[in-house]
Amino acid sequence: MDTYDAGVSPTHEGRLAERVVAAALAGVILPFVQFGWLLLAAALSDDSHCGHFGCIGLLADAWAVSNWVAALVAWPLLHLLRVRPAWFPAMLAPFFLVPIWELAGFPVNVVAGLFAYPLAVLVSAPHLSWRQRGLVLALFLLACAFLALSSG
Repeated sequence: MDTYDAGVSPTHEGRLAERVVAAALAGVILPFVQFGWLLLAAALSDDSHCGHFGCIGLLADAWAVSNWVAALVAWPLLHLLRVRPAWFPAMLAPFFLVPIWELAGFPVNVVAGLFAYPLAVLVSAPHLSWRQRGLVLALFLLACAFLALSSG
């Protein structure tokens, strides 16, 4: 079936590809926001509250908070990268991020946005059919099942 016959012009397909690439770029940039938040928390921490084991617990808490700081910064970043509308993928991305954070180990955890934001753009694309959106969600659920089974 030709894409023109399906109601999707080549312009929409090209624009969708640009949005997906821009969302992936946002997913690459956001871990740097997390590391910046972590450095800020380390610089502002009071060493008297760290206890015998140092500030490892404080930094672990700051890392957990930095996940949500990055999610809040996602909307302006997506908007800056010309993903329109930016608010809907920014709101949907945590639904993809949280399972990856919970199921994957640390190295994958850092680059979770590389997968989550493009998936959110695909699911929220206005010119995709429900069948295509369902396929994206099914592939994501399959990847989550693989991560759950491989982690033991």
